[in-house]
This record gives sequence, C-alpha cells and structure tokens, in this order.
Amino acid sequence: MKKEILCSLIVLLVLSGCSTISQKDVFGSMESLTAERGAGELRWIKSPDEAREIDQTVQALLSKPLNQENAVRICLINNRSLQQTYERIGIAQSELVQAGLLSNPLLGYSVGRGNGVTTSSVSMEFAFLELLWVPLRRELGGFRLEEAKLGVGDEVLKMVRDTQKSYIDARVAQEKVELYDEVVKSHEASVQLAVRQMTAGNLSKRDFLKIKDAYSHARLESIRLRRNSATAREALNTMMGVYAQQTHYTLSREPLILPEQWPNHDDLERLAMENRLDIAAARKAVEYSASDVGYTGKTRWMSALEISGESEKTTNENRFNTLGIKIPIPLFDMGEGRLSRAQSNYNASVHRLYELAVNVRSKVREEYAKTRYAYDIAHEYQDSIVQTNRDILQETQLFYNGMLEGIYELLYDQRRYAQIKMETVSMIGEYQKGESDLIYTIGGKNNETR
Repeated sequence: MKKEILCSLIVLLVLSGCSTISQKDVFGSMESLTAERGAGELRWIKSPDEAREIDQTVQALLSKPLNQENAVRICLINNRSLQQTYERIGIAQSELVQAGLLSNPLLGYSVGRGNGVTTSSVSMEFAFLELLWVPLRRELGGFRLEEAKLGVGDEVLKMVRDTQKSYIDARVAQEKVELYDEVVKSHEASVQLAVRQMTAGNLSKRDFLKIKDAYSHARLESIRLRRNSATAREALNTMMGVYAQQTHYTLSREPLILPEQWPNHDDLERLAMENRLDIAAARKAVEYSASDVGYTGKTRWMSALEISGESEKTTNENRFNTLGIKIPIPLFDMGEGRLSRAQSNYNASVHRLYELAVNVRSKVREEYAKTRYAYDIAHEYQDSIVQTNRDILQETQLFYNGMLEGIYELLYDQRRYAQIKMETVSMIGEYQKGESDLIYTIGGKNNETR
C-alpha cells in the first residue's frame, strides 16, 4: 500500500498549493478600476445584515434634497440588478477554484466467496495526468475571472451613466412643470380679464372663446408635463432601487449648469481604446481563447491517465499487491473536433474584439458630435434667445405702461418668455445627458477628461 499512500501525499501537496484570490479581493480590484473612472463606493450585499445597513444608508441619503451624486451613490449600493451582476464575479471565482482541484480518487472494495475460499481486494484509482493539466486549467480560469471582473466593471459604469441621465430627466421634467405653471397663470389671467371685458361689452364672444380655448390647452399641457415628470421620477426610482416610503424624497434645487466654455476633449478614440473596460474584457476573451487552443492541443491525444493500486487477500494466502496504469488509446477520437472548435472560438473572439473596437470608435465620434451640438444649441438659447425674449418682455412692459400696448400683448410675451426658459432647461439637460454618454463612451472620467 506504499504506492497508494504516496499518491495520497501527492494529492494533498497539490491541493495545498492551489490557493486562489478571494471573491472579496476580486471585487475590491474591480471597485478600484471603476473608482479610477469616476464611479463611487460599491457594496456587494451578501447577508441580511448588510442589506439592512444599506437600507439605513439609503434612508439617510434620501432624507435631504437628492442631488445627482447621491442618486448615483444609492444606485451603486442598492440597485438589485447591479447586485445580480456582481455575482458574475462569484461564479467566475468559483470556477477558478474548481479548475485548480484534482478529481477525487476512487476507492474500491470487493469480496468474493466460492468453494470455501474468500477473496477480498481493496483498490484505489487516481487520475495522475491531471497533475499536468491543473496549471493550464487554472490559467484558463484566471482569464475567465479577469474577463468577468472587467465585464462587471463596465456594467457599473453603464449604471452610473444611466442613473445620471435619469436624474437629469427628473430634474428637467420637474423644472419644466414649475416654469409652465407661470404660463398657466398667465392664461388664467387672460380668461379673467376676458370675462370682465365681455361682460362690459368690450370683447366679442368669438374672441372670448379663443382665449378660453387657449387656457384649456395650456391646462392640458400642464397635465402632460406633470405626467412626464412622474414617469421620469419613476425611472430614477428604478435606477436607485427604492420603493414605498423611500420614493417620497425631494430633488435638489441646484440649477442645471452649462459650462462657460466647451470642455477640452483630445484624442478621444485613443482614450476609449485604453480605458474602456469592455474592450479590456474582450482582450481577455481573446487571451482565454488562445490559451484554450493550446490546452486543447496538449490534451487532444491523452486527456486522462489513471494509476491504480490494488491489494488482494485470499483465505490462507498472503496479500497480493498490484500497481496498474490505464491509458486511453486515441483510435477513434483524436480530438480533431475539440481542437477545431477551440480554434474557431479563438478566431471568433478576435473578430469580436475588432468589431467592438470599430463600433466604439464610431460611437466616440457620434457622441462627441451629439454633445458638441447640444452644447452649442444650449448656449444659443442661454446667451441669446433667453436674453432677447427678456428684453422683448421689458419693452412690452414699457409699451403697456404707456398705454401703447394692451394687456393681452403683455401676457403673451410673458408666456413666450416662460416657454423659452423651459426650452433652455431642456437643451441644457440634453447637453448634460450627452456629456454622460460621452464620458462612458471614452471609458469614464480620468485625469485627461476632467
């Protein structure tokens, strides 16, 4: 039985050297990658106690006016879709651990009786060749783990982008509701004046009905804007993963800001190729496929080799020990199919990486153009159109004070000015959402994009 003991010792030695990085360490590494690209703190909920702690943090953040930064923070620690994504790290890390384990040895025992003779035997079989393949399997598992980590990091950055855009939509929708209330009040004042004029005989019924119709349409538009605001707010609630009483928060009143100058963006395609985590994950997929081709090529002829030891004892006879070996003979399956499939997977992964790189470069150019045009439009509204309509309103007020214009002209210009401010808010929101898209497209914030 010395051989069996030796094999067992080999197994123990190999297993003792199969330490792997923990899920916590991989998650921390992924969190560092996303933090470098502008994401905040991440939390991986693993227990009810951690879930309760997250609820307390979320409640504290929602107890004060919610700004964009805290909305993103809540999403990153509380969004359950993101929590599911984190489990991809756990699955990949578990597969890496499994890849480093040897198959369990098979222990056999048999008893035979006949003609007054009893024969008993004890055997053990051990897949010896796995000692050679375990390092290769661990290498493949390491590539898969890195790919999963980078893929999850990319999902985190997408979630940051989508939460920022949802917050902007909610803020713009709320501000448009408040601005349009001024329009409704102006229409209401027109109707009240028209009633008095019609009663005094100074306004025809036809003109009165036109003013009343305009007021009704203004009220309908106000209802639509409130509906849009509720929809935008629910989209933000979904991103943050909040419900019930948690949704009774108030949004920050911080103004939506448009930079004075167009931010400096240089060599964005290069930044995207260097910083995007999905590009890095695709590269890891290529490395995995290349290593898999090598692994398959090495194991195609002989994927298994078993060493067996057997000890047999017959009545009134000494124990008889044997040592055997089992080797598969590659007569029918020479591994051509497995090798061909591995090579095809490698080729496909190379083409996927190339396709992704081309598409990302195109998306960078598209998002840059969209954001730049949104910035120019918003600036035209803010610097020119708003100012012009403010001046028009002031001039109309002077004409009204001098009794050169009527009250309806003044109310019309007031409504026009409020609507221009609403359009300006929308354009600033479009620019800020475009900026979030552009930042994600180039791989997140870094020293070159801040």
